Amino acid sequence: MSLVDAASARIAFGAIALAACIPSLASAQADFAGKSITIIASFEAGGPYDFYARLVARHLGAHLPGKPNVIVQNMPGAGGLRGANYLYNVAAKDGSVMGVVSQTVAVGQVLGTTPGIQYDAPNYTWIGRMNANVEVDHAWHASGVRTIQDVMARETVAAGTGPTSSSVVMRRLMNELVGTRYKIVTGFQGPTSAQLAFERGEVDAIVKPWSSIKSGTPEWLRDKKIHLLVQFTQTRHRELKDVPAIVDLGQDDEQRQILSLFAGGAPLGTALLAPPGVPDATALRRAFDATLRDPALLAEAAKARVDIEPLTGEELHKVVADTFNVRAEVLARARKLSVQ
Repeated sequence: MSLVDAASARIAFGAIALAACIPSLASAQADFAGKSITIIASFEAGGPYDFYARLVARHLGAHLPGKPNVIVQNMPGAGGLRGANYLYNVAAKDGSVMGVVSQTVAVGQVLGTTPGIQYDAPNYTWIGRMNANVEVDHAWHASGVRTIQDVMARETVAAGTGPTSSSVVMRRLMNELVGTRYKIVTGFQGPTSAQLAFERGEVDAIVKPWSSIKSGTPEWLRDKKIHLLVQFTQTRHRELKDVPAIVDLGQDDEQRQILSLFAGGAPLGTALLAPPGVPDATALRRAFDATLRDPALLAEAAKARVDIEPLTGEELHKVVADTFNVRAEVLARARKLSVQ
């Protein structure tokens, strides 16, 4: 049985088990009094995943039974893969450890071409989404690159943050499929170190979520320091109608389906998950839902000018499951392209 077939079977079984076995909030009665909750941020401090992890951590404890202290621990490495593997295989399964991982965690597994994956994405305990993560590839003003067509015409040096990160995977795909000429420099631990290289002129282009560009470096937009090249999403963000989505670059239906598969991380976005088999998943999910409605969190997000676009854990689990629903011939070509 292939990886995708096996995962699909687990998804089907998991959906039945989820409905039958997860207790209601009233019956679970989880109590975290006197305990400490750790959120593993699978990227270095200062980046967008880290920001959302810390935003939620500051408010989640007030909505959990027992009002525990919630802290964030950074675990960068391999574009989030180190943290994802830790959460699946090592972290305590009692609700005391949760995490934020790369939005490509499911897409990377579907493609089956990334070495080092030690998880089965549908089997994580999905808690909920903070924001749909529309990542944007953008170039520094001094690079001479202004549009994605420029990247097709000339070599463009781009920072890559790990083998499963969109900064590597999506650019490699565009090189093979639509004729861009990215030269990907790998080895950056995360968005923060990539941005430093970008500002120093060591690379021409980096990838960051649109929300983080607006909140973290609004002066870049105001002063026209960057040029937005392409959105790694299936449909254009409401605020970026003039920037092509990666799916728009497809030249035929099969190409568009392949690009849509790779862009499947955008709806997964910046999400909170826990290891498999957490017994109090419903309590964690409802506490998370309440946290994302908390006026204090919303006020903090508004002040920081970041987007909040939540999904429940149940909705998020469906997003992950749908990522594995790919036609065999499309998946075969996508896998071939991803390793070229």
